[in-house]
Amino acid sequence: MEQKTRYGMNEVPLEKLEKMGIKRDFITKMEKKELNDFLNGFRSQKLYTVNAKINDESYRIPAKIRLQKEEGEIKVRIHPIQRLHVPDSFMGHTFTKEEKTALIQDKNIGKAIELQDFSGKKDMYYIGIDGKTNEIIPLKQKNIQVADKIKGVTLTEAQKEKLSNGEKIQLKGMTGRNDKKFSATLQINPAERNIGFTNFKQEKAEKQNQDKSETQKQSKAAKVGG
Repeated sequence: MEQKTRYGMNEVPLEKLEKMGIKRDFITKMEKKELNDFLNGFRSQKLYTVNAKINDESYRIPAKIRLQKEEGEIKVRIHPIQRLHVPDSFMGHTFTKEEKTALIQDKNIGKAIELQDFSGKKDMYYIGIDGKTNEIIPLKQKNIQVADKIKGVTLTEAQKEKLSNGEKIQLKGMTGRNDKKFSATLQINPAERNIGFTNFKQEKAEKQNQDKSETQKQSKAAKVGG
Protein backbone atom coordinates (compact mmCIF):
# COMPACT_ATOMS: atom_id res chain seq x y z
CA MET A 1 0.00 0.00 0.00
CA GLU A 2 1.40 3.40 -1.00
CA GLN A 3 2.14 5.81 1.82
CA LYS A 4 -0.30 8.72 1.84
CA THR A 5 1.21 12.18 1.37
CA ARG A 6 -0.18 15.70 1.75
CA TYR A 7 -0.11 16.25 -2.02
CA GLY A 8 -0.55 13.75 -4.84
CA MET A 9 1.78 13.44 -7.82
CA ASN A 10 -1.02 14.78 -10.04
CA GLU A 11 -1.21 17.95 -7.89
CA VAL A 12 2.41 19.01 -8.41
CA PRO A 13 2.23 22.28 -10.43
CA LEU A 14 4.65 21.22 -13.16
CA GLU A 15 3.79 24.20 -15.38
CA LYS A 16 4.70 26.66 -12.62
CA LEU A 17 7.92 24.79 -11.95
CA GLU A 18 8.75 24.83 -15.65
CA LYS A 19 8.26 28.59 -15.75
CA MET A 20 10.68 28.81 -12.85
CA GLY A 21 13.26 27.00 -14.96
CA ILE A 22 12.90 23.48 -13.54
CA LYS A 23 12.36 20.69 -16.06
CA ARG A 24 9.23 18.59 -15.68
CA ASP A 25 11.15 15.35 -15.24
CA PHE A 26 12.91 16.55 -12.06
CA ILE A 27 10.40 14.72 -9.89
CA THR A 28 11.12 11.36 -11.54
CA LYS A 29 14.76 11.70 -10.49
CA MET A 30 13.97 12.02 -6.78
CA GLU A 31 14.69 9.10 -4.49
CA LYS A 32 11.69 7.57 -2.70
CA LYS A 33 12.19 9.29 0.68
CA GLU A 34 13.04 12.60 -0.99
CA LEU A 35 9.89 12.43 -3.12
CA ASN A 36 7.76 11.47 -0.11
CA ASP A 37 9.09 14.46 1.86
CA PHE A 38 8.56 16.82 -1.09
CA LEU A 39 4.94 15.67 -1.50
CA ASN A 40 4.45 16.30 2.22
CA GLY A 41 5.41 19.95 1.81
CA PHE A 42 8.99 19.78 3.08
CA ARG A 43 11.94 21.52 1.43
CA SER A 44 13.63 19.55 -1.32
CA GLN A 45 16.90 17.86 -0.43
CA LYS A 46 18.62 19.15 -3.55
CA LEU A 47 19.24 22.68 -4.75
CA TYR A 48 17.57 23.58 -8.06
CA THR A 49 18.51 26.48 -10.31
CA VAL A 50 15.45 28.73 -10.57
CA ASN A 51 14.54 31.99 -12.27
CA ALA A 52 14.34 34.95 -9.92
CA LYS A 53 13.94 38.72 -10.16
CA ILE A 54 15.94 40.94 -7.84
CA ASN A 55 15.57 44.71 -8.21
CA ASP A 56 13.97 44.21 -11.64
CA GLU A 57 17.00 42.20 -12.79
CA SER A 58 16.59 38.55 -13.88
CA TYR A 59 18.88 35.94 -12.33
CA ARG A 60 19.29 32.16 -12.17
CA ILE A 61 19.91 31.22 -8.56
CA PRO A 62 20.27 27.93 -6.63
CA ALA A 63 17.45 27.26 -4.17
CA LYS A 64 15.51 24.55 -2.42
CA ILE A 65 11.83 24.27 -3.35
CA ARG A 66 8.69 23.15 -1.53
CA LEU A 67 4.97 22.91 -2.11
CA GLN A 68 2.47 24.98 -0.14
CA LYS A 69 -1.30 25.18 -0.44
CA GLU A 70 -2.82 28.65 -0.12
CA GLU A 71 -6.51 29.43 -0.65
CA GLY A 72 -7.01 26.11 -2.43
CA GLU A 73 -4.07 26.62 -4.81
CA ILE A 74 -0.79 24.70 -4.62
CA LYS A 75 2.13 27.07 -4.98
CA VAL A 76 5.88 26.61 -5.18
CA ARG A 77 8.00 28.34 -2.56
CA ILE A 78 11.71 28.83 -3.06
CA HIS A 79 14.42 28.91 -0.41
CA PRO A 80 17.59 30.45 -1.88
CA ILE A 81 21.02 30.32 -0.30
CA GLN A 82 21.38 33.16 2.17
CA ARG A 83 24.09 34.61 4.37
CA LEU A 84 24.45 32.71 7.62
CA HIS A 85 22.91 34.92 10.28
CA VAL A 86 21.38 34.10 13.65
CA PRO A 87 18.97 36.86 14.80
CA ASP A 88 18.60 37.91 18.40
CA SER A 89 15.22 36.18 18.63
CA PHE A 90 13.27 33.56 16.71
CA MET A 91 9.65 32.43 17.14
CA GLY A 92 9.38 34.15 20.51
CA HIS A 93 12.70 32.83 21.86
CA THR A 94 15.62 35.14 22.62
CA PHE A 95 18.93 33.41 21.88
CA THR A 96 21.71 33.43 24.44
CA LYS A 97 25.31 33.97 23.34
CA GLU A 98 25.99 30.26 23.86
CA GLU A 99 22.97 29.26 21.73
CA LYS A 100 24.06 31.56 18.90
CA THR A 101 27.56 30.09 18.99
CA ALA A 102 26.18 26.53 18.88
CA LEU A 103 23.98 27.35 15.88
CA ILE A 104 26.81 28.99 13.96
CA GLN A 105 29.48 26.41 14.76
CA ASP A 106 27.46 23.16 14.96
CA LYS A 107 24.40 24.25 12.94
CA ASN A 108 22.41 22.82 15.84
CA ILE A 109 21.28 24.43 19.08
CA GLY A 110 21.83 21.12 20.85
CA LYS A 111 18.66 21.02 22.95
CA ALA A 112 14.88 21.31 22.81
CA ILE A 113 13.45 24.76 23.52
CA GLU A 114 9.99 26.31 23.69
CA LEU A 115 8.93 28.29 20.61
CA GLN A 116 5.72 30.00 19.57
CA ASP A 117 4.20 29.57 16.10
CA PHE A 118 2.33 32.21 14.08
CA SER A 119 -0.97 31.33 15.74
CA GLY A 120 0.52 31.89 19.19
CA LYS A 121 0.64 28.19 20.10
CA LYS A 122 3.69 27.15 22.12
CA ASP A 123 5.51 23.85 21.75
CA MET A 124 8.93 22.28 22.23
CA TYR A 125 11.23 22.44 19.21
CA TYR A 126 14.70 21.55 18.01
CA ILE A 127 16.47 24.24 15.97
CA GLY A 128 19.12 23.71 13.31
CA ILE A 129 20.69 25.44 10.33
CA ASP A 130 20.14 24.06 6.83
CA GLY A 131 23.63 23.25 5.61
CA LYS A 132 22.78 24.14 2.00
CA THR A 133 20.72 27.33 2.36
CA ASN A 134 21.77 28.60 5.84
CA GLU A 135 18.11 28.93 6.89
CA ILE A 136 17.06 28.44 10.50
CA ILE A 137 14.89 25.31 10.63
CA PRO A 138 12.56 24.54 13.58
CA LEU A 139 11.37 20.98 14.15
CA LYS A 140 8.75 20.01 16.72
CA GLN A 141 10.19 17.67 19.32
CA LYS A 142 7.13 15.42 19.17
CA ASN A 143 7.71 14.79 15.45
CA ILE A 144 10.85 12.76 16.18
CA GLN A 145 10.60 9.40 17.90
CA VAL A 146 13.85 7.95 19.22
CA ALA A 147 13.91 4.19 18.65
CA ASP A 148 14.97 1.72 21.34
CA LYS A 149 17.62 0.32 19.01
CA ILE A 150 19.81 2.07 16.40
CA LYS A 151 21.92 0.14 13.89
CA GLY A 152 21.76 -2.96 16.05
CA VAL A 153 22.64 -1.25 19.34
CA THR A 154 20.08 -0.99 22.15
CA LEU A 155 20.09 2.47 23.70
CA THR A 156 20.08 2.99 27.44
CA GLU A 157 17.34 5.17 28.93
CA ALA A 158 19.96 7.87 29.56
CA GLN A 159 21.04 7.81 25.91
CA LYS A 160 17.44 7.97 24.70
CA GLU A 161 16.72 10.89 27.01
CA LYS A 162 19.79 12.83 25.82
CA LEU A 163 18.92 12.25 22.16
CA SER A 164 15.30 13.26 22.76
CA ASN A 165 16.53 16.46 24.41
CA GLY A 166 18.56 17.32 21.30
CA GLU A 167 21.95 16.51 22.85
CA LYS A 168 24.79 14.49 21.31
CA ILE A 169 25.57 10.92 22.29
CA GLN A 170 28.47 8.63 21.37
CA LEU A 171 27.37 5.18 20.23
CA LYS A 172 29.71 2.23 19.67
CA GLY A 173 29.22 -1.18 18.13
CA MET A 174 26.74 -0.17 15.43
CA THR A 175 26.48 -2.35 12.35
CA GLY A 176 26.79 -0.67 8.98
CA ARG A 177 27.09 -1.87 5.40
CA ASN A 178 28.71 -5.25 4.83
CA ASP A 179 28.18 -5.96 8.54
CA LYS A 180 31.07 -3.66 9.48
CA LYS A 181 31.06 -2.31 13.02
CA PHE A 182 31.40 1.42 13.57
CA SER A 183 30.97 4.14 16.17
CA ALA A 184 29.64 7.66 15.65
CA THR A 185 28.23 10.77 17.28
CA LEU A 186 24.42 10.91 17.07
CA GLN A 187 22.16 13.95 17.36
CA ILE A 188 18.75 15.07 16.14
CA ASN A 189 19.21 16.98 12.86
CA PRO A 190 16.30 19.47 12.60
CA ALA A 191 17.13 20.47 9.01
CA GLU A 192 16.97 16.84 7.84
CA ARG A 193 14.23 15.81 10.30
CA ASN A 194 16.15 12.74 11.43
CA ILE A 195 18.94 11.51 13.67
CA GLY A 196 22.24 12.60 12.14
CA PHE A 197 25.50 10.63 12.30
CA THR A 198 28.90 12.37 12.46
CA ASN A 199 32.48 11.46 13.46
CA PHE A 200 32.27 7.97 11.97
CA LYS A 201 34.94 5.52 13.05
CA GLN A 202 35.33 1.99 11.75
CA GLU A 203 35.84 -0.20 14.79
CA LYS A 204 36.99 -3.26 12.86
CA ALA A 205 39.78 -1.33 11.17
CA GLU A 206 40.87 0.06 14.51
CA LYS A 207 40.94 -3.41 16.03
CA GLN A 208 42.99 -4.75 13.10
CA ASN A 209 45.53 -1.96 13.61
CA GLN A 210 45.74 -2.75 17.30
CA ASP A 211 46.22 -6.47 16.57
CA LYS A 212 48.89 -5.64 13.98
CA SER A 213 50.68 -3.33 16.42
CA GLU A 214 50.54 -5.99 19.15
CA THR A 215 51.91 -8.61 16.73
CA GLN A 216 54.78 -6.28 15.77
CA LYS A 217 55.59 -5.68 19.44
CA GLN A 218 55.63 -9.42 20.13
CA SER A 219 57.84 -9.99 17.09
CA LYS A 220 60.35 -7.36 18.22
CA ALA A 221 60.37 -8.79 21.74
CA ALA A 222 61.03 -12.28 20.33
CA LYS A 223 63.96 -10.96 18.29
CA VAL A 224 65.45 -9.13 21.29
CA GLY A 225 65.06 -12.11 23.54
CA GLY A 226 66.02 -14.61 20.85
